[in-house]
Amino acid sequence: MSLGSYFGDIPGTIPIEKYVPSHAAATATEVVAEPFRAPFKGTIVGFGFIPLAAVTGDDTNRTNINILNKGTDGSTGAAEITNLDLATGVNLVAFDEKVIPLAANYEVIEGQVIVLQHEKVASGVLVPAGTWIIYMNGNHS
Repeated sequence: MSLGSYFGDIPGTIPIEKYVPSHAAATATEVVAEPFRAPFKGTIVGFGFIPLAAVTGDDTNRTNINILNKGTDGSTGAAEITNLDLATGVNLVAFDEKVIPLAANYEVIEGQVIVLQHEKVASGVLVPAGTWIIYMNGNHS
């Protein structure tokens, strides 16, 4: 039995945190942070980002924060699970968690790789270092 199956038996939502380095406005679209590999079969019920500095969104020059499913091998496909576009009116407040909206709970299998991508639009916008959070429930069936 894998360690993941024990972790997945914890009742309720488990927040899993990953450090994210800063992303300069001039940097091309890139995958940032260490990939998240699902430690057990379960359901992702939410995502969040806690920036270490404030950001003011901009419609023209922005960065989109995308969360992608890369399959169990970490390189298959790039299906977008959800995103947060840092457009005008979408701002980040230092040390305040920003929820990255999820249309519906997202089922994952053990070993599935989820990555965080910063997508540059026009001249982009700086995204500070911080922590991204994956909120996950185990499969208790």
